[in-house]
Amino acid sequence: MARNRQQGLSFIEMLVVLALMSTLALVALPFVHHRYRLMQELQLKRNLATIRTAIDRFHELALLGQIEPWDLDWMMYPEDLEMLVEGVEVKAAADQDPVLMRFLREIPVDPITGEAEWDCRAYDDDPDDFSSSCDNLYDVASTSTRLALDGTYYNEW
Repeated sequence: MARNRQQGLSFIEMLVVLALMSTLALVALPFVHHRYRLMQELQLKRNLATIRTAIDRFHELALLGQIEPWDLDWMMYPEDLEMLVEGVEVKAAADQDPVLMRFLREIPVDPITGEAEWDCRAYDDDPDDFSSSCDNLYDVASTSTRLALDGTYYNEW
């Protein structure tokens, strides 16, 4: 006796499978979002360290007298972030020709804001005073005022 019955899933079985998959997706979504924020924060820390290392390297060379001052009020720090990208002439010794030295390939992007803009602090500014002028660049911070996963604000890093 041959049965004329089709093999496959019924409509109810498909609804059950769809409901299970939706539940699993909803459980996984907060984990994925948390992981994404963690990766953004890690990239922000790396970018801040890269810029700060470039500023420190510039300052070391200026203290050694290998970078010529461009202003009488020069505090031996770069004029702005673009100066670290464009480079300056560095003299290794008095009898050698100056060599153009670049400290950054490009201004890193702030992963929180998605832009290559940073709040800056000058050498003679107050320790908590950041602005976007970047004159006589001493330190940088994120322009984001969002709260980080550890409870601090990104612009305080």
